[in-house]
Amino acid sequence: MRAAIIIFITLCLISGQVLCFNVIGCTGGSVMFKCMNSNQRKSYDQYKGKFFCRNRNCTPGISTETQNRWVNNGRFNLYDDENSSFFRVFIRNLSREDDGEYTCGNNQKWSHDVTFVVNNKSSSCGTSVMRAAHIGQTITFQCKYEHGFEKHTKVLYRVNVGPVHVLNSSQSSQSSEEKFILSDSQKDHFSVTIRDISTADDEGVYLCGVERDQSNKRPLKTSITHTTFIKEIHLNVYSQLTSVQVEAYISKPVFIKCKFPQKFKRNKKFIQKDPSEKIPVDEQNQWVLHDKFHMFDDTREGLLNVFISDLTAADEGTYRCGVNIPDDDDLFTEIKLTVNQVDIFPGSSTSSAVVVGESVKLNCSYPEKHKEAKHICKENNEKKICQNISSSEQQRFEFSDSAAGVFTVIISNVRLTDAGVYWCGAETRHKHLTSVSLTNKHQLTLTMPPVIRRKGDSAEMKCPYDANHTKEIKHLCKGQCFTQDAQTIIQSDEDHVKKTNISVKDDTELNLFTVTITDLRAEDAGKYWCAVKDAFNLPIELMIIMKDGITHEASVGGSVSISCKYIRKNNQVFFCRGDQPNICVRDGVRVSSNNSTNGRFSLTDQTSAGVFTVNISNLRAEDSGKYWCGEEHSGSFIFTEVRLDVNRGFPVIAVVSVGLILLALVIVLILIKLKHNKHDIISSTLRRQTGDHETAQEQIQDTRRHSDSDPESTHLYSTVELPTNPSDSQNPLYSTVQLPTTPSDGLLYSSISFQKHGESLSDAAVRFSKEDNHSDYASVNHSVAPK
Repeated sequence: MRAAIIIFITLCLISGQVLCFNVIGCTGGSVMFKCMNSNQRKSYDQYKGKFFCRNRNCTPGISTETQNRWVNNGRFNLYDDENSSFFRVFIRNLSREDDGEYTCGNNQKWSHDVTFVVNNKSSSCGTSVMRAAHIGQTITFQCKYEHGFEKHTKVLYRVNVGPVHVLNSSQSSQSSEEKFILSDSQKDHFSVTIRDISTADDEGVYLCGVERDQSNKRPLKTSITHTTFIKEIHLNVYSQLTSVQVEAYISKPVFIKCKFPQKFKRNKKFIQKDPSEKIPVDEQNQWVLHDKFHMFDDTREGLLNVFISDLTAADEGTYRCGVNIPDDDDLFTEIKLTVNQVDIFPGSSTSSAVVVGESVKLNCSYPEKHKEAKHICKENNEKKICQNISSSEQQRFEFSDSAAGVFTVIISNVRLTDAGVYWCGAETRHKHLTSVSLTNKHQLTLTMPPVIRRKGDSAEMKCPYDANHTKEIKHLCKGQCFTQDAQTIIQSDEDHVKKTNISVKDDTELNLFTVTITDLRAEDAGKYWCAVKDAFNLPIELMIIMKDGITHEASVGGSVSISCKYIRKNNQVFFCRGDQPNICVRDGVRVSSNNSTNGRFSLTDQTSAGVFTVNISNLRAEDSGKYWCGEEHSGSFIFTEVRLDVNRGFPVIAVVSVGLILLALVIVLILIKLKHNKHDIISSTLRRQTGDHETAQEQIQDTRRHSDSDPESTHLYSTVELPTNPSDSQNPLYSTVQLPTTPSDGLLYSSISFQKHGESLSDAAVRFSKEDNHSDYASVNHSVAPK
């Protein structure tokens, strides 16, 4: 306790007889005394203007013409009682600067000279404490006094919005029915009890002190007395104390934040389970570990953060989250913690590998009854405490409800500092406490975008690092650095003259470590790691594309076989599609060593021959594109590019179409002539179209003879042979035409079948109609064989 300075105030009444006495106060304490007119009591009320000021010039000071009400001016308070021959002066928070000459009196008749004198030291006055109470509670506090004041009257005052009210200035009272009870030990202190605090009206500043005169002896009835206040009690009243229910889950953490009034923000905090297990927080504004309890006393916010990890059944119980108040009872919030023994969030621990600069989605489950704010926090790497995401980073975290009891957190533009362990859950808020039962754990690992280069080219591997590591040695390893199997490629401080195909640059202004590898070989493919000490490891994949690619052409409906050579034997092989090999691997592999059949795709592995073959059947036009034959071993990828073009057979279709058009013209001409001279016209027409082709002539003559003998069964046949490609005489195209010759037939049909080496390519159906005996119509429908 600090030493206090006793201040003596000497008042001399000069009007009539000289009346002087000492007023004694303490630095940091308060004092109350009376300015009295002993000679003019009867005429006192005539002069209502009262004052108390420093020096005879009265600057600064306090004055009033108001009676029966306290008037305030900073630390000075004045109360003029119209029924008394004096007025009261009350001064709070005394200091050495109060030493000096003062005057008090009325505006016309009289005045007193007052002298403040610093005289002695004392350890029993000038103290100020904070007390907290809940409605319905009874509190007790003690006021110490010096030896020699055992028989003096003890006083309790209350300062309420400036004025001071006398609550009890008599001898010690111990009535159990009174709200305020004073009990004097008659040794070195007296006690004050305030019973049944019912409303916030009891909140305020209370003063306790002793009534005395200018000596230490007990004042006589005729003595001019004053009150020296030895202690201030600031009482804060809170609502009824209730327990807060917090529900958590086995093997999961829980995060609790206890909020205290700002006036207690620098007081020591604690967490307590049962009276015998009070765990103090000895340090402020830093995490303190006690067993599995991590505590952080945040004096700026007035919060006590408590993080309990790996909950077990033994952690269940009633806790107190509190603050220590000197010379007073502790202020605390009661927490009833329930630990669910069954994990209702299966599969809640997941891992995600994210490329720096991309986005990642984290799914979080929570009890549907907790529909308040969603929460995500990141584990501290060293102490494994899940801390709130800083406000500067929160703008990259987007929350949305994806289903009942599930919300999604999307982290955009992922940065190096985002790597680590995240926990998420639902936040439950109470007036003085916020709790988060964490339910889902996510391990977020980061990697740089893959470096894809062709064999023989150069590759740059750029490794960003934190500014804290500027002066540290940087490493590039094949395999995770500082592990047994890691192969160190180069260090930032290494002389790389001996490694002619490797160079290094450490740009400390950009915090970027760059390694360049020239004349790449297949064996350079693999996963590399940038590292600083053992605190920072960032993986980069180097993928190698072989120089020689593969090109295949095929037709719709057909099949294709693609042979891929092994670069290194005994690797896992696969075949996939994508513009870039990393996209091909990420978006899914069609067939592989482990999955040799997938729909129309199949893979045959001929390891002894150093070849694996991929077959694609029933080809479609959309199968055209870029594919990759790939090999993988321990994260090392080597690719060969494959281009596949699937066409629809457009040259054949063009020839068929021309043949159909010519054939349709021939048939139309035949029908026109049939109306006048059926047999001659048919014969003439066929001869003109087929020239000297003997087979066609014979068929026409047979048709004419057959028509004359049996009109109903008469048919006209035409055989047309055309090559599918004008330049290809080895691929004939056949067409057979069958026509009825009876003019009275309303419809004329023709079926045409085209063949190429015995394989059906396309069909055409020709339909002729004769309407109203005026015109003949021909329609040609051409269809390609199903793919």
